[in-house]
Amino acid sequence: MKKFIMLVPSTLKIYNASAGSGKTFFLVKNYLYLLLKSPHPEEFKRILAITFTNKASEEIKKRILQCIKEFSNQKIRKEYHFLFDHLTKNLKLTKDQLFERSKNILYAILDDFSSFSISTIDKFTYRTIRSFLYKKNINLEMDAKKFLWELVDKLLTHSEKWSHLLVQFSLEKLKEGKNWDISKEIFKIALLIVEENSFFPMKKIKRHSLDNWITLKNTLLNRTQEFEKMCQKQGEKFFEFLKKNSIQKHSFLYLDLPKLFQKLRIGDIFLNPFINNKRLEKNIQIEAFYKKNTDVNQKNLIEKNKEEILFLYKKTKFLYKKSISSYLLDKFFLKNLSFLSIIHEIEKEYQSLKEEKKILLNAELNQILYERILQDPFPYIYEKKGIQYKHYLIDEFQDISILQWENLRILVENALSENGSAMIVGDPKQSIYGWRGGDAKTFLHLIHYSSKYYHKEVVPIETNFRSFEEIVKFNNSLYQSASKFFQDPIYQDIYKKSKQKIFKKPGGYVELNFFRIEKKNYQQYVYNQIKEKIKKLFIQKYKLSDIAILVRSNEEGNFLSEKLMVDGFFVNTSVSLLIKNHLEIEIIIQFFYVIFKPYCSQKKATLILLLLKNKLIRTQKKDHDFLIETVFLPLNLFLKRLDFNNLLDNPSLYDRAENIISGLRLLNQYNTASICSFLDFVHRSMKIVGNSIGDFLEYWESKKEKESITFSEKIDAIRIMTIHKSKGLQFPVVILPFADWNAVSKRKEGAWIDISPHLYHGLETFYLDIEPDLKKHIEDSSLIKIYEDYFSKTRFDNLNLLYVATTRPVEHLIIFSRHGNDKSVSFYLKNFLHEKKLWNENIFQYSFGIEKIIK
Repeated sequence: MKKFIMLVPSTLKIYNASAGSGKTFFLVKNYLYLLLKSPHPEEFKRILAITFTNKASEEIKKRILQCIKEFSNQKIRKEYHFLFDHLTKNLKLTKDQLFERSKNILYAILDDFSSFSISTIDKFTYRTIRSFLYKKNINLEMDAKKFLWELVDKLLTHSEKWSHLLVQFSLEKLKEGKNWDISKEIFKIALLIVEENSFFPMKKIKRHSLDNWITLKNTLLNRTQEFEKMCQKQGEKFFEFLKKNSIQKHSFLYLDLPKLFQKLRIGDIFLNPFINNKRLEKNIQIEAFYKKNTDVNQKNLIEKNKEEILFLYKKTKFLYKKSISSYLLDKFFLKNLSFLSIIHEIEKEYQSLKEEKKILLNAELNQILYERILQDPFPYIYEKKGIQYKHYLIDEFQDISILQWENLRILVENALSENGSAMIVGDPKQSIYGWRGGDAKTFLHLIHYSSKYYHKEVVPIETNFRSFEEIVKFNNSLYQSASKFFQDPIYQDIYKKSKQKIFKKPGGYVELNFFRIEKKNYQQYVYNQIKEKIKKLFIQKYKLSDIAILVRSNEEGNFLSEKLMVDGFFVNTSVSLLIKNHLEIEIIIQFFYVIFKPYCSQKKATLILLLLKNKLIRTQKKDHDFLIETVFLPLNLFLKRLDFNNLLDNPSLYDRAENIISGLRLLNQYNTASICSFLDFVHRSMKIVGNSIGDFLEYWESKKEKESITFSEKIDAIRIMTIHKSKGLQFPVVILPFADWNAVSKRKEGAWIDISPHLYHGLETFYLDIEPDLKKHIEDSSLIKIYEDYFSKTRFDNLNLLYVATTRPVEHLIIFSRHGNDKSVSFYLKNFLHEKKLWNENIFQYSFGIEKIIK
């Protein structure tokens, strides 16, 4: 790979594409243009298309191959005419030339399919890393959290050198009145090692030795104690002053002033008492100190000493405000400091456990590649892998992480410097993967800032080819309205300019439903409404498979899936509908445990009670008596009593599972999916662990939290999925049942912040637990900026979720939300209706467009 020498740089094409604008078609069209432009049939080997999911990768591959296959035939189907004519015109080729090139390309791809490089970014990264790994017998571990919990367990139970430190940390937690169990704290710090969002800050953190941390901890303790003593001293001064001048604290108006100084005296200073007490501040300004019915003598004493009281109050307020923000930061840092100080030891154990298990974590691949690139002045690792790509096409760029882009950027810039090409497609409004490193600001930075390596051309793709007119108009108005609630001009601008052009024919229908109902009854109420909507849609000639229900969480999806299946609806769900939660599976597993542990009366009792409770076995005796006389029987007699004489005859796990299902008549129209999914799991597991019932049960326990029901795509069923899973998809009808998640996160979340090195012994960054409720107690501008940035980002993330959900439908969009919840995303819906002058407190349903006419 040559050094970057650019005389006439190429142009990086950036396509800002909104939802429904046909990004996949657009990418396919550009890929075909590059492919057919060259007279060489093996040009495909020099093109790399990057996507984010296997499904997207396979879809793009399939479309490209289908197009080339069609173009290589003399008779092209009608649906491919537009693309064929577009390419012949823009490539200035005759039809015969395009036929011939397509035929040669198709043969070339089939001859060397492995070089047909349309890949997810994770696969591309992994293949690159494998090319320079010295140890080839290393496996990829996808479940980072499972591995990290193993690491925590090892640290807590198998490491003698850690025992002293861990006991010390546990005692510190107890002193704070918190749970002594520190496993979650260690897990949180271990997670920072693999999280991409923490990669660059952690590099800085690791520069500090244990001695540095001890010095810093002592400094922070001294600073916080000094502030606490100052507050206590001011509180003591006030009450000593009252005593000296014979002033009774009960003489003060509302007792606000004595209460404030009492808080200072006892150290209740974390929540700013000066910010929260507006009544006191107002009375101080008008010098109203005492009640009207206060004793005259007390009034005179307060009036006589008023100036000194005011001076003491103002001085205390000045001293408090001067140092409170620094104090809060110091206290926050002390919470995590003990664990961060042993990050080197945690990482040693982390690396040791990986070597022991011979694995790499999928979550750390981008870090490994980035570090390797830094070792060389130019990326020879790519040359070693044999990468000679000249053209790059990157899809869903808003989801790319900083590290992923850094690893790709050097390739893109190199290609552009050598007259190659690169195109990027993305939509910042669909950035919903911040928790895994995706950040829309990477995309925005690319749009707004220039580069010395290439020119830039930013092209908006504004036409919505997906949704009917009323849905596009509704979304245009809704998100224009929502843009006004962003203080950050970058986020505001994204939604302010989100208006789309309409392509589809007139029509479409949007319905907003609001309910006044308690949260505990909300899900059931909404489900009842959804059920009626589905029946109505069915009458309107929609199929079940036309309907998609989008949810925020797996818990919501599980609730709706279970309810719909119980009511006889076929459901195809991608939410985590775990097999283990179904009664019939629990029964089969309990049978297996009884066979595996034939002398364990507890396992037998559990099985009997499960069968009796669900009326799957009948007995003339009382349940208690039947249990007592059955549970201690030898295994063969125990199974005979349950009418399973032949369960031990066939050693096959699969056959045994089938015998239990048929013997108890467990299979019915509502549980076919769960039983078939379990039998599929048994079949797969036998290839891995063999036919041993003990090995199977061990394997089941390790996998049961992830094994979910699988459904055939061919069945006519309602689809239920999380909003995250729905991205890139479209459905004739979308129901959004619980549009009331928080507009701004209320959870305590961690974030890396920049700090002043001279105040923190050279430390430039630190991990801060952001507690949203604390913002109202903060006055320091730098700390407020940290909180405002955090709130802007979470507001943007949560509005993006709403945007993704409301842009999935083609014809019908139905939304349900709780009435009056102004801190949730439903506030955007309500404000939109206000701006349209439609909102009425007594109206609970609003519609736009006309429903499909029922014939």
